[in-house]
Amino acid sequence: MMKTDDDGILRIVLPAMVTPAELHGIVDALTEIEHSAAVTPHRLVDMSGVTRFRVGFQEMFELAEFRRAHPPANPILSAWVAATPVQVGFARMFQTLNDHPLVTLRIFPDADSALAWLKEG
Repeated sequence: MMKTDDDGILRIVLPAMVTPAELHGIVDALTEIEHSAAVTPHRLVDMSGVTRFRVGFQEMFELAEFRRAHPPANPILSAWVAATPVQVGFARMFQTLNDHPLVTLRIFPDADSALAWLKEG
């Protein structure tokens, strides 16, 4: 699920099982949102409900490569909510691969702390 809140923060809630098709769908939706808005919104990626990953390094690398090839219109903050060690591992993998200078990515254990950080920025 993807929606923009009243405060302008884009919320992306990942499903219980993350597949390559799911990641491609997110990329397509993000591309559409970013091309239709004058300002690229900060985002919260909520992984807290994910119980199974059917993706690995290659898919996360491709996601990071896509971001490098398609930069946001402005600097953005990207808060990833990851509650379990496996979720944190996947978030950290993307954080390590995502070295775009316009994207600042941080990982949080809960949505409240992630939102607080996003609203500060």
